[in-house]
Amino acid sequence: MTETSTISAAQTPDPGPGFQRKVLGLPQFTGGFVIALCAQVLGAIVYFIGLRPDPLKVALSRGGSVASTPSPAGGFTLLRTVPAARRAVLVVALSHAVMVGVMSMTPVHLTTHGATLSVVGLTISLHVAGMYALSPVFGWLADRLGRAATVLVDQALFAVALVLTWLGADHQGLVLAALILLGLGWSASTVSGSTMVTESVATHDRPGLQGTSDLTMNLCGAAGGALAGPVLALVGFSGLGLVALVLVAITTVTAMRSLRSGSDTPNPAEA
Repeated sequence: MTETSTISAAQTPDPGPGFQRKVLGLPQFTGGFVIALCAQVLGAIVYFIGLRPDPLKVALSRGGSVASTPSPAGGFTLLRTVPAARRAVLVVALSHAVMVGVMSMTPVHLTTHGATLSVVGLTISLHVAGMYALSPVFGWLADRLGRAATVLVDQALFAVALVLTWLGADHQGLVLAALILLGLGWSASTVSGSTMVTESVATHDRPGLQGTSDLTMNLCGAAGGALAGPVLALVGFSGLGLVALVLVAITTVTAMRSLRSGSDTPNPAEA
């Protein structure tokens, strides 16, 4: 027993001294949670201080003829009765499911194919950078090209990323490129799709629809992450990319329908 323990200890790599171990007294790999906690607290402070006055109240005050009280119709009722709202929420939810499903399985795929922790960390870091760094650019594109047209751009980014996961699953460089494109596609989809959500209904109906959209988005993300594991086990990382392409195709058709219907423009009630 002693000899086995000694061998196991010798084979276990020494994590080395880290800031979280030396200064905070925390186990290895917990530094990311500390960073996330600090970011969440900072974000809460920014929302608490920066969102004054309430943007909804500002929008209502500028609407003039828009009712100042919420409609009795809830978010799910709006999804059933307003096609533009239904399409917008579908775009956001399916795009989120694609991103979460592929992203969550990437570390598993890389480590099982011999990638080091540094490679995994770099891949996910650049993916997250792609998710947020260019969001102002995609907001500008949504204003210039239109919301649905920008959704088509981000679905093209998704498609290229997923083709790279299909063809280059065994190449760490191609997986890295795929994850960057995946983050960029998610950013464009979330910015343009969220704008489609808010513009699909009158101002006083937006809070209910936005809450329903957020709920649907997160449920689809959770489902995408949960189902990605069994899919990875059955058909591998390349197969996971092909399965995700089906969702991209559905989102693309949805965006094209919005483009043809003219719901890509702001709600007339807000003019």
